[in-house]
Amino acid sequence: MTNQNAPREGTKDRIKFELLTRPQGATLNELNRATGHEAWSYINDTKRLAERCGGTPHWTGGSGTRRFWITIPKSTDERSGIATAHDLKYDSGQRGSSMRAAHEGKKSIMSIIHIPAARVRQGALVLYATALKVKDLVSENFYNVETLDPANPDDKGYQRVLNIARAKKLADYIVKGQDNQDAFLPTSVFLATDKSIEFDEHSHTIKFDTSAVGPFSVVDGQHRLEGLKMAALKDPRVLEFEVPVNIAVNLQTIAQMCHFLIVNTTQKSVDKSVEQRIIARLTDALDVEDLPSLPKWILRTVEKGEVERAIKYADYLNETEESPWFGKIKMANSDSEDGTINQRSFVKAVVKYVLTANNPISIVKDFDKEKKIFLNYWKAIKTNLDDGDSDTLYKYGGVELFCKFSIPFFMKLQDRGSYTVSTMEKLLKDCFENVEGDYAGVGHPDWWKTGGQAGRLNSGALNIVCQEMTKALHKVSAQAQIEV
Repeated sequence: MTNQNAPREGTKDRIKFELLTRPQGATLNELNRATGHEAWSYINDTKRLAERCGGTPHWTGGSGTRRFWITIPKSTDERSGIATAHDLKYDSGQRGSSMRAAHEGKKSIMSIIHIPAARVRQGALVLYATALKVKDLVSENFYNVETLDPANPDDKGYQRVLNIARAKKLADYIVKGQDNQDAFLPTSVFLATDKSIEFDEHSHTIKFDTSAVGPFSVVDGQHRLEGLKMAALKDPRVLEFEVPVNIAVNLQTIAQMCHFLIVNTTQKSVDKSVEQRIIARLTDALDVEDLPSLPKWILRTVEKGEVERAIKYADYLNETEESPWFGKIKMANSDSEDGTINQRSFVKAVVKYVLTANNPISIVKDFDKEKKIFLNYWKAIKTNLDDGDSDTLYKYGGVELFCKFSIPFFMKLQDRGSYTVSTMEKLLKDCFENVEGDYAGVGHPDWWKTGGQAGRLNSGALNIVCQEMTKALHKVSAQAQIEV
């Protein structure tokens, strides 16, 4: 779609259009946040804007995560190569964010790029440090962003979800700097390909055909590229703006994922949930893939495998319909507002308290049984404490407390040799009845209601509650021994 067909700048329709024609489209929640509306569907808007631009409307999913997007067919006489501001458009799909550009009414030209570059060798990694103009970067199929899909456990993406507001802020800065030529963007974009690129040692240049080598994977810099794309739509002078770029060659997808993790955990922050997912995938690939060198702390985490197992715990509880946690854990890159706790916090608590050497669940050698025991534990907790209005139970306080309490609790179950829901329900009930002092209400549903006492406890207070519950558990055990 060209600019002349787009809704007018500054209108709600323009905001919707920009979101709907992104490669990944937009969810209901994203559209509502961007427009300030509280709509329950954007089907009619998607149809209307698609008809206006000659595209095809699509929608899928349900509730706040329902996704809408528009695909625009390529013209039969468009060229594949360098774009102008009038040419820029998105070719949208369900996932990923491959940037595309089209130009109508012009003949096809070669997509060969021949530019100065410096070759950099870092161990087995070969990089070419160079600069590319925006018009090259946004040309058709030049790059692709492998976004992690939270709904697909087999997905191989690793990038965080694009933050449109962050990209727009950069675009405004770049456009504003065109008049005085003082726009400044010194940080390199990191691209990668699993193919080779020809390097001329005499002229210090690289030469490649983008249709043969591309699309390049964006390891670092997707927000800069999106911002430059937006800026070029507003001001065609941006197309001549040069951007420093590092291109890694012969780098397989698993290695690209590793380098994304290194860049975004050693130099700047990345969503911890995305980091956990990548570490889990690297653990899974440890015995079948050749991984590049990783910082020691990352390698130790990958080799221990705790994060991978904790991720599987979270997925299992979040996806099992009879689970108290069904649909309550907000996964990495998910824009759903329905979750009560994010994956980051849930996985952290499982790693810290459940998957430890002193927790008896760790000696269960069958991982499916291990997950089932943990599910039974939460079913028993729900029976005792959830009366339908105990929301705090499924937030940080509930997760932190009961993951920590699982250590002494599972020790008692180990002695009894039973991990059934009914056994756990009775033991928990007896334990709650013997808690004394300021936290005696921990075993009552009212304690866990929104605005109740549980929501006002910090980590220190939760430790004290766990200590009191452990005392009560020992008391129950002692009473049972006396009765025998």
